[in-house]
Amino acid sequence: MKKLIGIFAIAGLGVALAGCGNQNTQSDSNTAKNNSEASSSQSITAANNISSSSESHHDSSLWNNQKNEQLASFMQKWGPTMHQSYEQYDGQNELKVSTGMTYPDGLSKELVEGQSGLIGWAPSGKGDYEYNVVAIYNHDGTEPPLPNRITYFFAFHNGKPVVLVDQSNNGDPDCHPTTNTDLESNFERIATESTK
Repeated sequence: MKKLIGIFAIAGLGVALAGCGNQNTQSDSNTAKNNSEASSSQSITAANNISSSSESHHDSSLWNNQKNEQLASFMQKWGPTMHQSYEQYDGQNELKVSTGMTYPDGLSKELVEGQSGLIGWAPSGKGDYEYNVVAIYNHDGTEPPLPNRITYFFAFHNGKPVVLVDQSNNGDPDCHPTTNTDLESNFERIATESTK
């Protein structure tokens, strides 16, 4: 009888230990499952953050293709009212003006009200310059004295839209803010309009 009790005690102890082992396995399984869910949740959160970050990055751009097209449309209508036709820098091929300058490379030589190094090409409107140029339009004159030109630089200065004009025909190229209020106000309207 003592042997029988001993056998039952050992068997009961074995069953109890086996049950504890299963609990640990279940606990390990639950921990792994929870870690997997947490990792999955972190991945989803990270993906959402990347998506939000890229959306806010996109939204933070001051200039885009849609605004560029609106400006091109405006310039096609506005030029004839001034009895002028304007050629646009297309973003790929240098824009050569009658004085021999080519843009956007020529921006490195362009003075702004007599000061150098303030202006440069920055298609998003955000760059390392005082004046970040997003569009360039040029009209080469045909009336003497030749050569003559009117070159407009549509830019952002401290995040605000500004139109600079260069009509120099000899010496250093030097631009200044335009006095044409129609051009300035329409660029400001296009630049500050929200796009979808």
